Amino acid sequence: MDSKAQPEKLPDTVAFQDKFTREFMVSPKEVKEGYYLFKSKTGGFTMLYPKNAKIDRMFYEKHKKYYESIHLGGGRERENISNYIRMTYENAKITENIDVNLDLLSTYVHYNGKYTKFESNNNMIYFGKNEQHISNNDIIYYFFSYVKSKHSHQAVRFIYAVTCKDAKQKCSIDVKKEEERAKMFMKSIKFQY
Repeated sequence: MDSKAQPEKLPDTVAFQDKFTREFMVSPKEVKEGYYLFKSKTGGFTMLYPKNAKIDRMFYEKHKKYYESIHLGGGRERENISNYIRMTYENAKITENIDVNLDLLSTYVHYNGKYTKFESNNNMIYFGKNEQHISNNDIIYYFFSYVKSKHSHQAVRFIYAVTCKDAKQKCSIDVKKEEERAKMFMKSIKFQY
């Protein structure tokens, strides 16, 4: 998408009203209700993107066509729910070392369990989940995966986290639904090379 496009002529969503985020959107047309098509700036992959999420420019990093780190945050205001996604894309031989990459992911999310393995879109997905108790009534739920192309050196370390926006207010997180949402994002990743 053209980042210079006139915001008033674009959808009234965070994804299109934020200038930096808009640069990653393929089109202002929803590909699924509430979701646009996102394309990484390396050109390496596409995936579903929530309409009310914003990419954090401060944490964005890209190196040529082989590395990209993207953080995006959003939420559902009425439900008092906040979520974020962190993705690290790599196109290098190191992605073939699954154990090293799973260790990296596990360290980041404080996980020491096993990963479930499944296939989607010519990718192998290594999936895990855990929760972190911040205080008595404040829990962060993590759903994470290593999404590895079966046909190239491309991969994405993917983390989806969800919590109550304000722990002092009523908030009920349907953990099963959030896991389904996280898996929907993971399965939507399509590598382009």
